[in-house]
Amino acid sequence: MSNIPASTGVAWIREGFAIFRKQPGGLMLLMLAYLVAGLVVGIIPILGQLLPFVLTPVFTAVFVQACATADRQQNLTPELLRPIFEKPVFPRLLGLGSMFTLAVIALFLIFGVVVGGDIMRQLAQQQLQPEAAAAVGNFGTAMLVVFLLSLPVSMAMLFAAPLIFWQQMGVGKALFFSFFAVWRALRAFILFFLGWMLIVMLLTQVVLLLLGKTLLGMAIVQSLLMVIAMIFQCSVYAAYRTIFSEPQPASAA
Repeated sequence: MSNIPASTGVAWIREGFAIFRKQPGGLMLLMLAYLVAGLVVGIIPILGQLLPFVLTPVFTAVFVQACATADRQQNLTPELLRPIFEKPVFPRLLGLGSMFTLAVIALFLIFGVVVGGDIMRQLAQQQLQPEAAAAVGNFGTAMLVVFLLSLPVSMAMLFAAPLIFWQQMGVGKALFFSFFAVWRALRAFILFFLGWMLIVMLLTQVVLLLLGKTLLGMAIVQSLLMVIAMIFQCSVYAAYRTIFSEPQPASAA
């Protein structure tokens, strides 16, 4: 893991688009399958709220494997995804997801402590809209605290799932290497995430300016966000490939 120029962050975005263009249909079918799976899981009482977080690393591994396959201009088959659901990878991914879930819960509790019980109760009972809450009490401070605390969590999580899958690392080692990989390429990742924020804002604002908050306009925005989410995963794979080298095909493992 060597130091990487800031401009590489923009290159990762371009590479993400290039990878997506190699197999847009297959990648979007996978994204649709992910969304359907999320809806099905969400039906389960109580667990439906937690399982998406626990399964996040599993889905991440599936997405980056799909992006790697598209980059090689191969078809994504169940055989290429099978190693994700076998030992020792799958239990490690679930362990990583459990740690991520605990981190999310901790951040939520910290937010509640900082913003205050009354505001949280009003938000939960929908007596106060988030826009109005932003101007009340310690809401802004709470958001800032949670954002700052979430940064190291995000850095540790970004490559952890691919490292567990492709490098056969344990959970702790994967989190360690992911965090310091992002840290050593921090300038590139700042430009990377700023670039994606700009893309999302520009595309959504253009659609809303042209169509307004109509049913058609919101449907197009949601569709765009789905496509962007998939291209973002391809960009993450491009970053992984730069930092950790191109992974070997799963069938060769």
